[in-house]
Amino acid sequence: MSQVLVEHAYDLHAGLAGARVPEFDQLEMIGMAATLALHIKGLAPIDFEILRKVSDYFIGIPSFALRPVLEILEEAGFVSILSSGKTIKSVIPDIPIFENVYAGLGDYASSELSFNEQEVAIVELLSHLSKAPQNKDTVFNSLGMQRELFDRTLVVGTKSGIISSQRARGREILISPYHFVDNLEGLADAAASAGASNLQKLLEKLGRNQGWPMSLAISQKEIGGFSINPTEIALMTKLAAEGMIKPPTINFGQKSESFLFTPSPGGTRLNASNREIYERAMALISAVRKGQLLPEKIAIRSPLAILRSLRDTGYLRSNSEADKQYQNLVQMRVGTLKPTGFGRSEFHLNATEENQQAIDLAIRMLATGQVSGMEVDQEARIALTKDDSYIQSLISASNLKTREKQISDPEAAEEFTQLMLKFDT
Repeated sequence: MSQVLVEHAYDLHAGLAGARVPEFDQLEMIGMAATLALHIKGLAPIDFEILRKVSDYFIGIPSFALRPVLEILEEAGFVSILSSGKTIKSVIPDIPIFENVYAGLGDYASSELSFNEQEVAIVELLSHLSKAPQNKDTVFNSLGMQRELFDRTLVVGTKSGIISSQRARGREILISPYHFVDNLEGLADAAASAGASNLQKLLEKLGRNQGWPMSLAISQKEIGGFSINPTEIALMTKLAAEGMIKPPTINFGQKSESFLFTPSPGGTRLNASNREIYERAMALISAVRKGQLLPEKIAIRSPLAILRSLRDTGYLRSNSEADKQYQNLVQMRVGTLKPTGFGRSEFHLNATEENQQAIDLAIRMLATGQVSGMEVDQEARIALTKDDSYIQSLISASNLKTREKQISDPEAAEEFTQLMLKFDT
């Protein structure tokens, strides 16, 4: 639960985008700490003034909050702070390259912090919605919280953009745009028509078997050994037709095949700079799934082993199916085909940073089913390694972000009004 709390705190901080919610002070502070840790991981020592400006401009950490955020990271063992008196001079990231930032901060949060009922409520609600869109009444009944607390949580969630409420077939469907971004209305309709439980079960099966060929799922009535019922098949067909489960297509000869993936995550977990990386990762998975499940001659035994070999060696040994299997990857500039004679070709990875990230992501998606590690804004990381003149060139007066007003608590506002009335003599 502690790791999940930090993951949703990250989402909450990104969704609020500067808006203030009095009830969420500790949760948002943890969200800021997670965001900063992800961006500075693996970097050299950072000048504090550079960090202050980049944190405010790129990742929504206001200057006044940076010191307490850094203190959280220091207590969690993620940074060292170099100061002169009370002035912070520089910050030294100390996050091991394979450290799970969410888990590390989760351990700190569970041992050092206590969260109020509103913070616990938003985390519980987001945990439900991260799996699949849910009927509002069903979620309320399953959470078992007071109606007033639930309604307040929905108000904050929808105003901050981390929850979307859609009306479909006479029902109110709640969706997390950070986990499901494409065609929210269509997802709501699917959840209402087929039932949220069927949708959740289908997405879980796809998550365990990213890139599964659609024709096999329909003909064999299963995905990776997990049977799918007629409702799930109809749902899968609808979601694929409307582009919600992202089916990349590979053409080979007179045939073509679509490969199924879970819905792409929203802008916070998959910002514009990372979307192309995600598209390339799907293409990589589709290529090895084709070789595994739809071979013309010899099947690939382990798609994961093939991708790891490509990552480690930079190429794949020649085979007679390479021209068809990897043509999409050539078109997307992921790699090139080098003929070796007798109708065979080797596939060579184009060694760019984007392609390295794409193959790492493809491996994680096959191994875990999750689109993880894509939350970092690469432009922000680059800015953290530059000098003040570079930062100033990015931050002009016309681009300075204005902070939103706080999302007020009606009960607190009423208490304040009553307090003021006592002084009205």
